[in-house]
Amino acid sequence: MIDIPSSDAVIAVIESARAGSMAAAATELGVTHGAISRRIQHVEHWLGAPVFERFGRGVRLTAQGQIFLRRAERSLGSLAALRGELSTQRSRGPVRISALPSVARLWLMPHLGLIEARMGEGIVDIVSDHRVVRLDAREADIAIRYGSGTWSGCAAELLFRDHVVPAAAPAIAKALAGCGATDLLNETLIVDGDGADWRHWCRAAGVQYTETGARRRFVDYDLAVDAARQGLGVILLRLPLAARALADGSLSALPFAEFVPDRGHYLVTRLEEGRPKIRALVDALKSVAASGVE
Repeated sequence: MIDIPSSDAVIAVIESARAGSMAAAATELGVTHGAISRRIQHVEHWLGAPVFERFGRGVRLTAQGQIFLRRAERSLGSLAALRGELSTQRSRGPVRISALPSVARLWLMPHLGLIEARMGEGIVDIVSDHRVVRLDAREADIAIRYGSGTWSGCAAELLFRDHVVPAAAPAIAKALAGCGATDLLNETLIVDGDGADWRHWCRAAGVQYTETGARRRFVDYDLAVDAARQGLGVILLRLPLAARALADGSLSALPFAEFVPDRGHYLVTRLEEGRPKIRALVDALKSVAASGVE
């Protein structure tokens, strides 16, 4: 037998690091505190170095422990991926992709037929949810997430970044011809989330953000786009996410500079994901995004 710690011992280290204490790990895993302590001691004896520093009732990883944790998570991720590859039942089923409702409606659904065609085989099920699904718990096979691309325990590949430009329904855009960036803030602005995009755009345009005009606020970006299409205000249009609104003529871009946020839309998979169907979907998504189809 290969001389390595048991999976229970490795999981005890991972859970204690996540929870910050052995007691919390014991509760989560349904075992005694003593069992967790013995499993961690087994890992430390095998490694020849401590993986935790004890302080009060908590623990924190040593430098050696951090290295062990990264390698252990990667190895467990490889085993999980192998299980998926060898599961014939899973291979026959659809691939599940998680995305925010706005991303699903504005970008994923309009391109789904092309994505499946470039994927080559199988179908894609969309898991549309505001929460971040757990890929390690197999709530989905792949996720589209918006952020900096640094999610713990996952692999992330950039899908596309937003290019943000003010836009409005054609009649409003015509009425605003010749106005300046400061004048635009006096109009009814459509805001999604916390409104940070408008502040960022003002900085890029060299003007001071003010709340002089009315504001319409939405949680979901696709509802904000629909409001702009109905002539209810000026929106910061994110391209290519909402490019179809320009392509179908329901919105017109205003002649102002665009800005590109630091964050982007990423394809997120489990570490060491090797299932052919998942890799095929990743490649298809990146191909469609790179082709610029609307």
